[in-house]
Parts: sequence; C-alpha cells; structure tokens
Amino acid sequence: MRTMTETHSRRSRKPTLSCACRHLLLPGTANIRVGRVGSMTIEGLKHADLVVRPRSVVWYERLAWVAVAAGLASSAANPALLARNYDRYANGFLILFAVSITVQIIWIWLVARKRKNWARWISLVFVLIDIPISFWENAEFLQLLNPISAIFYYTAHTLNLIAVILLFRRDAREWFSRKRLALWDVEPR
Repeated sequence: MRTMTETHSRRSRKPTLSCACRHLLLPGTANIRVGRVGSMTIEGLKHADLVVRPRSVVWYERLAWVAVAAGLASSAANPALLARNYDRYANGFLILFAVSITVQIIWIWLVARKRKNWARWISLVFVLIDIPISFWENAEFLQLLNPISAIFYYTAHTLNLIAVILLFRRDAREWFSRKRLALWDVEPR
C-alpha cells in the first residue's frame, strides 16, 4: 500500500496533455495517449488537429492576418494609387491583386496550420529582402500614399516582421521540427 507522500510525489509531476483531456472529460478522449507526431499511425491521423500549437505560432497567425487586413486597408485608403495602377496594368493588376491575396492566405495556412518548415524559412527570406526594399521605396511611397494609407502600409510590414520573428522562437522551432507531442486514440491494453 502506498503512503500519502508517495502518492503525492507521483501526482506532483507536471500534468500531461492526456491527463488534462481526461479531467476536462472531452468526448472521445478516454483512451488518449501522449506520443510523438513522427510516430503517428494511420488511425491517429483523425486526431491530428488535436496537436497543440505553440503560443508563438498562434500569435504568428493572428499577426499575419492583421498584417493582411492592414495591407488591404492601406490599398483601400488610397484609391488614387489603385486607380493609377489599374490604368497602367488594366486587367493584369486585378489578377495580380487577387493572386497575391490568395497566396498570402495559403501561405499563412501552410505555416500556421500545416506546419511546413520550408515555408517558415522562405517567410524569413522574404521579410529580410523586404526590409531594404521598403526603405529604398520609402520616398516614393510617402509621395504616393496619403497619411492613413502610409500608416496601414508600415503597420502591415511591421506586423509581418514581428510575426516571422515569432516563428523562430524556441517553442515554434520545436513544433516545426516535429518534437511537440500529439494525441491519438489507442486501444485499451
């Protein structure tokens, strides 16, 4: 028979994710076991959405969506620039605008939801290339943009930079390297 101190010392360990699921009485979590994502079975793929994303990746996704919204607000706040670009490029401008928004949406999904490490590194490269370009184009943009549009434009760039930096914090690096734990159903033994 165990003494109270033995029981208490066993329970004082850091609680696992499976314990939390059992205590919360989540449906279908009675036989959940904690394991590594790399060793997931086909049966466990139905619970792949139960993988806990690190806080850095969650904040990346939030900031990236706000950056996209700020970029759209920057475009909407300066209709003269939109009209100038539409006059220069006609149908190509609309197609490029729609494709760029679609690519941004897919990119955020690849990084934050599908856990693509190569997309994380390419994001870093694009942000590093974008820093000198935004300074180089600063004079032209300040002449073409009205103050509200400029605020949204530089807010979008700043948020995008911060979001990508978050992808390289320790918890995000572990998550992208597949070292985070995942949940899946296991038959009772």
